Amino acid sequence: MRRKRIIAADLKSQAPGTLNKNMPRKAIFLDRDGVINHKLPEDHYVSSIEQFVFLDGVAEALRLLRDMGFVLVVITNQRGIARNLMTESDLEKVHNHMRSVLARNGVVLDAVYHCPHEKDELCNCRKPQPGMILQAQRDLGIDLNLSYLVGDSPSDMEAGSRAGVRSVRITDGQDDTAHAVFKDLLDFARDLANRQNTVQDVTV
Repeated sequence: MRRKRIIAADLKSQAPGTLNKNMPRKAIFLDRDGVINHKLPEDHYVSSIEQFVFLDGVAEALRLLRDMGFVLVVITNQRGIARNLMTESDLEKVHNHMRSVLARNGVVLDAVYHCPHEKDELCNCRKPQPGMILQAQRDLGIDLNLSYLVGDSPSDMEAGSRAGVRSVRITDGQDDTAHAVFKDLLDFARDLANRQNTVQDVTV
């Protein structure tokens, strides 16, 4: 089967004038379902605004990460499109809603990337492949050595490892493949903020 190399990206939320590819920037790559919003059962897909329910503390977490200077990039597998269970238009409406609610809470996402392919299509964008991360690196001038991927699945951790970013697992359990494990996005953001403040206090 021919290997596909399509990565779908939505950069409309990029704030005008903020992109400077000559200055490497650190990023938080965010899986969507299970990190930003409640995850539906296996083989069910968020295809409408009504099904998209934010997890507690997400807006606060993203504000903290933004205040620390991180670029915020969503990277999400959406094979429901390939399975004809939703359309690109459905997904766009969901993501417009996500951006709109976050914007009302003081958060602007720099980019949203999604992979619409089925598992057997051999694309380079479906996690655990690192294609969406690497595309964002090129598009937004991101320094992967300074960046993190936050996800809730083994495929997220593998994608982060392949791309060369630090992988953070959102889970109530353990994950030896992750650089760190937290119960939710806000827990991670607060920990990162505390560690950054500690470094600043030491260097003053």
